[in-house]
Amino acid sequence: MHYYYDILANFDTTCWEFYEWDEDDEIIALKKVPFFRVSEKVFNDLFNYDITFDLEWIQNYLGKTTIKNIHEKANCLLFSSTKNCLLFEVDKKGHVRYRSKLLLEEENNCNEVAFSLPISNISYTYGKKQKKRLSFRQEEKEKHLIEIELKTLEETKNKSKCSYLYYEWFNKLESDFTKMMAEMKQELKKEYTPKLHEIVLLIKLSYKERL
Repeated sequence: MHYYYDILANFDTTCWEFYEWDEDDEIIALKKVPFFRVSEKVFNDLFNYDITFDLEWIQNYLGKTTIKNIHEKANCLLFSSTKNCLLFEVDKKGHVRYRSKLLLEEENNCNEVAFSLPISNISYTYGKKQKKRLSFRQEEKEKHLIEIELKTLEETKNKSKCSYLYYEWFNKLESDFTKMMAEMKQELKKEYTPKLHEIVLLIKLSYKERL
């Protein structure tokens, strides 16, 4: 069994790129994790689909991962195609629960080490395809914040704040609350623009002013 040592993981249901890691993420320092070199085809399956490893195969690797400052062992697996890397956390039945990409320098080192390993035979089945993200994490977070604000305005019937945001967003006046809400919701479904970031800043500022 091959291991890789001292690597950071950012496990989540969404596999964030290293440049999208957030300061609020729970970054885990793995001290030792089972390490496999796989073919490009296998790596593409692992990356693109919901994966369940065969129970007979996965039994050999459960509880083999150690985490810094935590006594309990974990169920993690690290894969490299020598071009890309991917970390998995699995349950005891072999189903992938969370995924993590690596930091750039760590991924380069991992791929370099993988060249010295034989290609492993991985036993798994794959289910539905992973949903492809079309936007960056920051864009998704900002759109979600605006969604929450519009929902709050709708529930509280806060017409004055609605009119303020509407004017700042579209640079025009409107008195019909329902029409303003509908137009802002429709605009939020469109492609991300710098204007959305401005609206987010205004929303945050409006709450700071209350304090």
